[in-house]
Amino acid sequence: MTSTTDELIRSVALTAISSLVARYGQPLAWSEIAQGFDVSGERVLFANRARGIFKPSQMQRGVLSIKTTIPRVGRGARYADIHEDEGSFRYKLQGHDPNSHDNKRLREAWEDRSPLIYFYGVSESRYEAIWPVFVTSWNPTDLSVQIDVGSILPGIESGRTSLREVERQYTTRQTKQRLHQSVFREMVLDAYQDRCAFSGLPVRRLLQAAHIIADVEPHGIAAVRNGIALSPIHHAAFDAHLLGVTPEGIIQVSDRLMEVTDGPTLEYSLKALKGTRISVPPHEAERPDRDLLAQRFAAYRQAN
Repeated sequence: MTSTTDELIRSVALTAISSLVARYGQPLAWSEIAQGFDVSGERVLFANRARGIFKPSQMQRGVLSIKTTIPRVGRGARYADIHEDEGSFRYKLQGHDPNSHDNKRLREAWEDRSPLIYFYGVSESRYEAIWPVFVTSWNPTDLSVQIDVGSILPGIESGRTSLREVERQYTTRQTKQRLHQSVFREMVLDAYQDRCAFSGLPVRRLLQAAHIIADVEPHGIAAVRNGIALSPIHHAAFDAHLLGVTPEGIIQVSDRLMEVTDGPTLEYSLKALKGTRISVPPHEAERPDRDLLAQRFAAYRQAN
């Protein structure tokens, strides 16, 4: 069993990560994670930049967090998780020895069923914080562990999947969908250099990644060429077919919107865009796909 001190650190850490996300939003920059948190007047770290499996020095057993990193261009990822497994994340152990120091700590977390924080890399030095997660399966043969999201663990009752198991699967699936969208957003905002393609707004926290073709559609791939960086108001207008973009990148404003007269935001932020050209990424391979724009513009014309 974990010590009382370990339980206190975990409890404070889960509250602190919640406060950190409330303050900065997701994803968190490494500089924000590196601030750590205080326990009884002592500074405790959330994670270590160089290691994926982390136990702070103040803890006696188990781990506090795990981390998946997207490396800089040209570097290999030290840790790789297999996040496409249905119902669970699969996190790779460090190296090839399941009994190495860090891997043994992760096994202790599995034995104790202790809650962890999962820092999931969505771009270089940016992480989605997922908590609480649990190590629910230890697999030394393939050097991996199974990770599940939520405050509940798998349970089987009378040969049928229990309500807790269904809830766990739903929570993990929802988390994966959120991570999918977060990775897409980071790729698109990086390509557009943190500027709205319609207005030029240069504040990353205020930008979203709009799909040209929705991800539920056959051609709605999660790739930069199917995305446009937009402010929330322009994203909403684009999705509502109040704003359209031709295959050549020219913005069109619907007659419905042009007929409305109500204040400077409408006049200068939306209606004034008519006939202007969207800003595109400097790298040609990351610019909007003309065929996808044509498909989206056909839907805009039909809606109007």
